Amino acid sequence: MAGLRKSRPDQHACLREALRAGMGELVRVSGRPKPRVCVAFSGGLDSSVLLDVLALEAAAELIAVSAIHVHHGLSANADAWSRHCAATCDRLRIPLEIVRVRVQHRARQSIEEEARKARYAALRDVRADVVALAHHADDQAETILLQLLRGAGPKGLAAMAAVGTADANGAAPIYWRPFISIDRAQLAAYAADAGLAWVEDESNRDCDLRRNYLRQHVMPRIAGAFPASGRLLARAARLQAEAASLLDVLADMDIETLSLEAGLDCPRLALLARDRQANLLRRWLTRAGARAPSSARLAALQKAIGDSSNDTRLAWMHEGFSVVRRKAVLLLEIRPPPLQG
Repeated sequence: MAGLRKSRPDQHACLREALRAGMGELVRVSGRPKPRVCVAFSGGLDSSVLLDVLALEAAAELIAVSAIHVHHGLSANADAWSRHCAATCDRLRIPLEIVRVRVQHRARQSIEEEARKARYAALRDVRADVVALAHHADDQAETILLQLLRGAGPKGLAAMAAVGTADANGAAPIYWRPFISIDRAQLAAYAADAGLAWVEDESNRDCDLRRNYLRQHVMPRIAGAFPASGRLLARAARLQAEAASLLDVLADMDIETLSLEAGLDCPRLALLARDRQANLLRRWLTRAGARAPSSARLAALQKAIGDSSNDTRLAWMHEGFSVVRRKAVLLLEIRPPPLQG
């Protein structure tokens, strides 16, 4: 493959080892001996390293690699970033798709959150078995702290999986984060030694954004006092992921036990201990494709389920879904979108 250096310094072998360690899992989940991997390529340092290392694997014909760049249009430099990504992929002979998205700023939603949703919506449509994301150990530590400060439970504190999907029902795409246990300093060292060029997003300096505030003001202090903090937080995330998985297994067993032909046996559900009932309902909703409700919203549903005076009139709305009770059966229904006037 023209344009690729044939070797890298030995001290960066850990990056390729991280990729190779995940190859077997990619073959298993994709069902292909040579998985098709699409890199989410922003042009920044992290994704530039990921693309460069994966290009070497493609040159060895272990995987088929393409890339996607999502053009949000939020920065005056967005067009220049797209041109940089196109030039980089052309040099590496990696096919690139540039997707332009419109980001709308909705009430009570940050523009960054809306951009993230638009980006992942674009990633869901890629023609590949796997989407490779450049998240690393520092990103993981920041995510864990953000989730902790939001009051998240085990599933939220599990943070980002090395291999997984965004959908509770296991629908495509498969997301792969081969660098999730690699420090960003290692990626920066690789980029410098390999002579890579990358773009800098000026929004990363905006400390009004919570993640940037953590990255620039909080994480350095934690690392100064607890040098192994990144590794320890990553271990905590793995333990929370194990706990979340066991809770899902318990919920699936309870759903199976209480399932009727059309829904759930409401009187028997009401007899479950409150925390076990909440675990079941949360899983029931997310398996259908809904986002897990907040604790307050879930408590309102549990109260309605336990209110015998409201035996047939339960109607709980959540993100395009309705939970209703008809006689003794709890049903989950999709609400039709409102008519456009």
